[in-house]
Amino acid sequence: MFANAQIASKLLKLIAHPHRLMILCLLLEGKKNVTELTEAVGISQTAMSNHLARLRSERLVDFTRYHRSLVYELTADEVRQIIAALHQIYCADESENGQ
Repeated sequence: MFANAQIASKLLKLIAHPHRLMILCLLLEGKKNVTELTEAVGISQTAMSNHLARLRSERLVDFTRYHRSLVYELTADEVRQIIAALHQIYCADESENGQ
């Protein structure tokens, strides 16, 4: 049980950063390229690359290269479930209002 708590704690720390959480929420909607993510989150491309590298190193996201563009997607089912639950709790009103 303690080992599972450590794994969960590590995951929660990783998604606790607001920008990484926003990235994961956006990827829950579907695949996105770096430009789409950068514009939606409102951070520099360098900062976005750093966040994506961190998420990729922990195997939460992965990318596919299309010509000169990298397209990211969620790869971890547990993250998909957690982000979906957070979205339902905190963003359901925004979705219903079209925001």
